Amino acid sequence: MDRRHFMAGVASAAAGGVLGGQAHAADLLKIVYPYAPGSGGDILVRLLADELQKKLGMSAIVENKPGASGRIGVRDVAHAAPDGNTLLFTPFGTMVLFPTAFKDVPYDAFKDFKPVTQAVAYDFGLAAGPMSGAKTLKDMVEWLKKNPDKGNYGVPGLGALPDLLPRKFAAEAGVKLQPIAYKGTAPALTAAMGGQLPLVCGVLGDLIVQHKAGALQLLAVSGAERSPYAPDVPTFKELGYDVVGSGWYGIFAPAKTPDEAVAKMNKALVEAIRSEEFQQRAKTVYLQPTGTSAAELGKIQRTDYEKWKPVIEAAGLAGK
Repeated sequence: MDRRHFMAGVASAAAGGVLGGQAHAADLLKIVYPYAPGSGGDILVRLLADELQKKLGMSAIVENKPGASGRIGVRDVAHAAPDGNTLLFTPFGTMVLFPTAFKDVPYDAFKDFKPVTQAVAYDFGLAAGPMSGAKTLKDMVEWLKKNPDKGNYGVPGLGALPDLLPRKFAAEAGVKLQPIAYKGTAPALTAAMGGQLPLVCGVLGDLIVQHKAGALQLLAVSGAERSPYAPDVPTFKELGYDVVGSGWYGIFAPAKTPDEAVAKMNKALVEAIRSEEFQQRAKTVYLQPTGTSAAELGKIQRTDYEKWKPVIEAAGLAGK
C-alpha cells in the first residue's frame, strides 16, 4: 500500500471526526491531537481511535486543537477531567523539547500527565545534495573543513531534532554548521537538491524517496541501530559519533486519571498498535510501531528531556 492509498483509506474518518456515531459522555472517549487535521499524526490517531472503539465497545472522537505549536491542545488535556475518557496523542516535542525551548509553556509535561503508551517511533537522517559531491559522512566532514563558510543545513524549523542533531554532530566532528530554517520540510529538501545547501536534516521517511531516486545522498541515520527502511545507510554511532536520537508519538492522560483507567487504556492501545492493520499502515509512512508500557514511555520521556535540554541551552534556543 502506497502513501496515497493510505491517506485515502482514512479520509472518511478524518472528515467525520466521530467514530461510531453519537454516544453518552460516559461512553465517549476523546483523544486530543494538538495540531490541524490531515497530517500524518492526525491520520495515525484516527486509526487508533477506530481500533479502540472496537476493543473497548465505546465511541471515540479525535479532537483537533491546533495553536501555539501544539501547546494549546496539550494544555487543555492537562486541565481535562481525569475520568479516563480524555487522552492526548502528541509528538514527543511537546513533552520533551518545549519545556526548555519555550518560556511560556502552559503545562508541566511531567506533573500534569500520566504516560499511557508510546505508539510509534521514527528516525531522522542527514542527507547531502549535489553541492558538495559527498557520498559518505567522511566525505562531508572533509568538505566542511575545506569550506567552513559554506556549512549550511536546511531544517523545517529551529529547536526541533532536525536542527539539534546536526548541531551535536558538528560539535563531535569539529566542523562548523549553520542552520537555515524553512517553512516545512519540502522547501528545505528542494534547496538541498537544487544545490543551494550542502546538507538537509529531516525525518527519515521524508528523505528516503529522494535518496532512492539519487537526488539526495543519505549520509547517516539517527537511530541506535540501522533503520529497516534504509538498511544501506549507517548510523552516526557506527561512524564514530555519539549522535543518537529518535522521534515518537506518545499517548498521555491527565495526571489524576486513576491507575486502573490508565492500565485499561494501555492494554487496549498496545493491542491496537500491534494489530496487523495498524502495523502495515504505519510502515507505509516509514514509522516503527512500538506499543510500550506506561512506565517505559515515562522513562523514554524523562531520558529524552535530560538528553536534549543541555543541547537546546547550548544552542541558545532556550526560553524563546
